[in-house]
Order: sequence, then C-alpha cells, then structure tokens
Amino acid sequence: MNCVQGVLADPIFIGSAAASAIAALVMILTTRFQEFPGKRFLAITYLGVICTLLCVGLEGASTSAECQMQWAMLAWFGNVLVPIAWCFFVFAYVEATDWTRSRKTDLVLVVAPSLGLLLAMTNPWHGLIYTDASGMQAETGRVRFVHGPAFYLVIGSVYLFVMATLFCIVRALRRARRTVLPLLAMLSVITLTPLIANVGYIVFDLTVFGMDPTAFMFMIGILSFTGMIVTDRKMDMASIGRSLLFDTMSEPVVLFDSNRQIVLCNTAAKKNGLCTTNGSPLHDLTTGFGDLGQADADGHIEIGTRIYEPRVQSVENPLNPGGAKLGWSVTYVDVTERVATNRALQDALVEADKANRAKDDFISVVSHELRTPLTSLKGGLALALSGRLGDLNPQINSALSIAHRNGIRLSRLVDNILLAQKIELGAVSLNSEELDMARLLEESIEENRMFAEERGIRVVKSAEEIPGLVRGDAFAIRQIIDNVLANAIKFSERDGVVSGVLTLVRDEGLRLSITDSGRGIPQGMQDIVFGRFQQVADDGQGATQGSGLGMHIARKLARQMNGELSYESVPGQGATFHLDFPIIAADLTDERRLAG
Repeated sequence: MNCVQGVLADPIFIGSAAASAIAALVMILTTRFQEFPGKRFLAITYLGVICTLLCVGLEGASTSAECQMQWAMLAWFGNVLVPIAWCFFVFAYVEATDWTRSRKTDLVLVVAPSLGLLLAMTNPWHGLIYTDASGMQAETGRVRFVHGPAFYLVIGSVYLFVMATLFCIVRALRRARRTVLPLLAMLSVITLTPLIANVGYIVFDLTVFGMDPTAFMFMIGILSFTGMIVTDRKMDMASIGRSLLFDTMSEPVVLFDSNRQIVLCNTAAKKNGLCTTNGSPLHDLTTGFGDLGQADADGHIEIGTRIYEPRVQSVENPLNPGGAKLGWSVTYVDVTERVATNRALQDALVEADKANRAKDDFISVVSHELRTPLTSLKGGLALALSGRLGDLNPQINSALSIAHRNGIRLSRLVDNILLAQKIELGAVSLNSEELDMARLLEESIEENRMFAEERGIRVVKSAEEIPGLVRGDAFAIRQIIDNVLANAIKFSERDGVVSGVLTLVRDEGLRLSITDSGRGIPQGMQDIVFGRFQQVADDGQGATQGSGLGMHIARKLARQMNGELSYESVPGQGATFHLDFPIIAADLTDERRLAG
C-alpha cells in the first residue's frame, strides 16, 4: 500500500513538514555558530523531534487505518530518542558531567530508540504496544489506539529519564546565580510541557487534530530555548571569550573550552602565532603550559624569538559554580626583556662572584706570603732590641722599637685577614670545653693594660664575682674579648674609663658587657660596625686606624659557638657591647645578680 500518496497536499502534513524544516534550520545554525556544553545532544534531540513530527504529519495525512498504524509505529524511534537525548543534554549543559562524554551514552542513544522501534514494528505479531482493540473510528476517520502493557512499560522507562532531567534542573536551581534562573525556568517548562501533554493524551485522550500533541509541544519549547541560547549566551564560550578577551589588548590571550581546545584568540595572539590547533593545545591547565611552546623551569615558554609567561584563569559554570569549569582564559605575558635583564643580572652576579673569589684568593695568597717574612722581621727586631747583639744607641733603639710595634700590628692584620677568610669559608674548627668567663676577662684586661695606659685609659672590671661556666673555644673567646676590649680602649676619650661587667640574664645565660667612654655610635650602623673591612667614621674625621675586621671576626666566632655579640649606644654617651653565651654552671641563688 502506498502510504505517501496525496500527503503533499494535506494541510496537516504541510504544517508538520514546515515545523520540521524550521527545526532543522535552527538546529543547523545553532550547531554551526554556537558553542555550549552538550551541543551534540541538543542536535540529536532536534533530530528526534523532526523524525516524530514527520511521522505524526504523515499519520495525520493518511486516510487508511493501515497507513496510520504504520506511521504511528515508526514514530516510536523519535518518541524514545527525544526524552533520552534531552536528559543527556540537560546534564551536560547544567552539570558538565564527565559521564555524558562516555561511549555508554552513545550506546543508549542508539540501542534504546532501536528497541522501541523494533517493539512497535513487530506489534502486529504480539499486540503488546497497541492491542487488537485498536481500530478506525468512522465518525473521525482516525485510528483509536488502545494501549497494551509494553506501551506503558516503554513510556514508564522514558519517564525515568524525564524525572532525572527534572531532578538535575531542581538541583541547579538551588545553587545557581540569579542571572541564570530564567534559563533554568525555561528548561523546566520544556521538560514539563511535553510530559503534561503526553499524560493528557494517554489518560484523557487529549489530541491535536486527532493526534498525540507531545511532539508539537516539545518542538515549541525547544525552539524557544534555542532562541534564549542565541540571545542570552550565558553558556556560549565564544561569547564569553569576546567579553573577556578584548581584541585591543596588547597581551596575547587564548580561550580554551572544557575539552582544552582553542575557542577564541585575540588579535595579539594571532599575530604572535599562539592560535595553533595542532595536537592538544593545553596539556596542564594547572600551570598553564601547552604544546604551543616548551616550558622552562621558571614556567616560561619560548615561541620564536619571544618568551612568554602563561597566566591561566578558569571560567566557571554559572549554573554550577563549584563544579566543572566551562574553560580557561590564558594570557601570555611577554617577558622577553625581563628574562633578558634577569639573565644579564645573573651573568653579572656570576662574574662578580668569580671576581670576589679571585680577590679572596689573592688576599689569602698575599697574607700567607707576608707571614713568613713578617715572622723573621719580628724575630730579628726582637733580638736586636734584647741587647744580645750588642748595645744600641737611643736613636737606633727608638727606631727599632717603632718598627717592632708596627711589625706586630702588621702581623695581627695578616692573622685577622686569614682568620676572616677561614670563617667565611667555614674552615675554622673550634673546641668545645668548659671555660670560666671571669678568668678570661681578667686575662684580657691584663694583656691590654699597657695599650690602655699608653692612651690614658683606665680599665676596670666588676668588683662582684659572678661564677659561671660557658662552653666554647678558649682561644676564640679570648680573641672576641680582646677585640671588643681593644676597640673600647681605642674609641674612648683620654682619661676615660672602660669597664667590663659579668651579669646573669634571665634565660640562664651569662653576659659580658664592655662599656667605653667614647662618643658613641650613631643609629643604624650595625652593618658597618660588624662589617668586613668597614669602620664607623670618627666625628667626621674619617675612620679610625685599624683593619675593620676585629668586630666582624668577633661576632662570627661568637655565633659559631652559639653565642651572640651585640651593642647598644647613645651618641655622646659611649657604647656598650654585650657578649652572651648559654651558661652551663652558675650560682643563681642571689636574685640581685639577675639582669633583665
């Protein structure tokens, strides 16, 4: 039987065909020019609706019961496909779930409609979809379908997908921003309207031109939703890209979708060759690097002669802010000049370090070479001054004495340079033994007394005995005390007093404080006081005589023995240097000895 004869002139078929053509055109334009999650499922939904509309139109145009039954059974493919594809689209659009990208969804979209079609087409043999009671009504000229058990089974299965779609929409309504509530409301209407129409058709025999109105209602809803996508574009990645990535930006900007494929580039990105689509453009979005260039250790990529620093910003899904991202915006900041400057600075630092090492090596060599002749010089002068080589007249004796003192000074300078060099290299090995700080202070005062008397300085120590043992190297601690004491004598005014005081501090520590009677130290001079080859200027007359190594060596040695050397000073009132060490034995019964 020819079931298409005369249908082209039938108004029902013409109307359904026109609606199908409109749906097909909208589908093509939408999928061609729009980008949004789940686009593939929306296209499949359109195909299902078109298939159903054509079958319904052909059914309405047919006059025989056999043809009406045939077209009604062929419509089952679209009847099953549409709600399933729509369900998958809503989940992909709203939730951006990974399972919608799996092969299982494709399998369901093929198998489920095919089973529904197979069951419908074999109905003449089993009568499970439409029973034998189905037949032509003389008064309407339409077949009245009496539904069998398989009809309700298939419809119930399809309704499960509809319920899942509504659940997804309701869950999105609870978390989405206000700006997308109209969009979600439209999704709800599109899902509910065909459902209500289908229930009305099944339960109340509600028809349009004597046919199932479900397909027509769904087509109207889906066309309205497509129009909203085109005008609103809240999920259109290209539209988002245009709002984020202005073509006038000087930095290259590239927009990637959730599949890490390039969606949009601005003008700067195109000019700099950053819009390539070969391979996977973005391998690691957590760091922003892709195969557009090889990233170095600092996170930079080099393309041609330019070096870029990728800065990645994710684009959240407004329907599910805490879920999967819609994509990523990557801004490539040109850091070519900055990298070149940094490399030049690094090269300069390397060269400076080499020069510094060369200087240290030179100082070390010169110091070692000076040591031997200085030892011979001092020995010869000391021998001559001892009188063993004969009596010397006063003038020669005076000249030799000056030379001997300067030789000793030069020898100390060489020793200090070598010691400072060893400290910087970490080559100084110190002993750890129990030492009496009071005895070390007394020995240092005795050895520096002649130097103090020459400058008219009186050196005193605390009359109160503070018994306390510290752990360290005797020679190193003596060197610290000698340097601090000699410094105090050197900077004190003539007829002044330098005092050495031992006190106990509260955290079980022993403090040696040496106070001078000089002009004091200006504020903010710590780096100079403890610097290498540096000295504080003396009242505008330049630095005082010395190497500028004594306090530097003293603090380094103190810290190597878990001690600390610091100072406090008021300009015009002298300075006090504090040498602190952890105490290992002391008489702490007298609270009056405790200094806060």
